Amino acid sequence: MLRSTQYLATGLALVATVACGGAKTEKPVVTSRGGDSVASPSGTQMAKEGKSLVRLVNAIPGKNAIDISGADRTVFTAIGYQGVTSYAEIRDNRVDFRLRSAGTDSALATNHEMMTDGYRYTIVALPGEKGEPLMRILRDEVVPDSGKTRIRVINASPDIGNVDVAMQGAKTPLFANVHYGAEAGYTDMMPMNGTVEVRSDVKTRKPLLIKNLHFEAGKAYTIVLAGWGTGVINAIMFDDTMTGGNLVARN
Repeated sequence: MLRSTQYLATGLALVATVACGGAKTEKPVVTSRGGDSVASPSGTQMAKEGKSLVRLVNAIPGKNAIDISGADRTVFTAIGYQGVTSYAEIRDNRVDFRLRSAGTDSALATNHEMMTDGYRYTIVALPGEKGEPLMRILRDEVVPDSGKTRIRVINASPDIGNVDVAMQGAKTPLFANVHYGAEAGYTDMMPMNGTVEVRSDVKTRKPLLIKNLHFEAGKAYTIVLAGWGTGVINAIMFDDTMTGGNLVARN
């Protein structure tokens, strides 16, 4: 069950983990957070239309909301700290994403990405070590092995250092030595209830406890660790599950 962090290839580069069997979902996917749920089309349908799917997680602390543009249009508008968007459809395969303060024109961060039709991606907006905005893009793998639940952890906080992530009381962590600016990939485990314990290698920092979690079979959970400059670490958490339906209402 132990998974080590994926190391930074050049500077701060979050590396996407590609699970065996591919990333295109056969049916629509429902994303849930805090009691709110929204559906997105299947990967196979998007592939037929020559599109990919992308969403945004804003892990930059502060009161300023952000916009993300790409493919010659604004994709996400005025997303505040800890905001998680629904998936948006992207037609272009080569996309220059630009992060801006909401309502402004100047790019604070850019990221050039090669998208693959039918695949899902998450943009993580995160602070650099001096608080400067950065943007990383990860490929999503939202279908766990049969009868299991899937989990990944993204360390988007310069303050928390390197972390081990475990179910409280477990001897072996789910993920070990997850560096700032890295994601730990996915791991599948049996469904369970419990508390996730995030242990920092910063000796003065107490473990972060994410309590009363219910990990259900068939769902893929993402935990983004966020925080900079205040000592407070927030866990942004959401889950994805492939539905039994075939159609999703689209604008």
